Amino acid sequence: FIKGVILIWGAIVWVQSVYAERLYVFYPSVMRTQLMQKQLSQALPGIEVRVFGRYRDFRAKTRADSPDAILSKEPVIKQLGSYSIKRKGLRDYDTNESYVLLSVGKRVNPRNMGRTTIGMFDILGRRGMKKFIGHYFRPKPRIKRVSKMEDLLQLLTFNMVDAILIPEIYVAYFEELSKLYFIKTPVPQMRVGIVALAVNKRRNAPHILRSLTSRNNSLKKLLDIDRWEVAR
Repeated sequence: FIKGVILIWGAIVWVQSVYAERLYVFYPSVMRTQLMQKQLSQALPGIEVRVFGRYRDFRAKTRADSPDAILSKEPVIKQLGSYSIKRKGLRDYDTNESYVLLSVGKRVNPRNMGRTTIGMFDILGRRGMKKFIGHYFRPKPRIKRVSKMEDLLQLLTFNMVDAILIPEIYVAYFEELSKLYFIKTPVPQMRVGIVALAVNKRRNAPHILRSLTSRNNSLKKLLDIDRWEVAR
């Protein structure tokens, strides 16, 4: 009997070691993709972490592989459809963050953007971004999409856009990166979820949920959040 119990326990341990829960991540950040993957993997031992820099790559692999959980912006998760949000990141007691228009030399008017071109980090693809922007601006501005945060600075430097639309927390990054005379214009009507963890509707991902709800300060620092809140 004891031998049988040992064999069963050994089999359970072996299965758990062979099957690591998979977490796919697509999170717009000033940090490079490879570095974020390395640091997230260190912060989440025992979890197979894969970080994507481009939305289309993230969407294609998520649909093909069906990972146990995904970590991204709420609009991205909702567009995929087969994942249920379980946790939301909070910063300053809020799950949403403010956005600003950052321009050089002249101020833009967020209430009159019809003839304006703005640069944005692409989180939803061409059609998705147009629809996303349409929720906050009428008439809609023209959009130039980039897949790296630093590329937004090039759009401003070479006058390819009138402004860039970014989370307010990243303003300091651009001010450190360049000596351009930036003008920050708040967009009062724009509040977007900071980051969310969603679990595959056909699975539970207990290890991932447990790892995120623990006091994981390294992970919180990477995502610029203070803590996690159970999604309602």
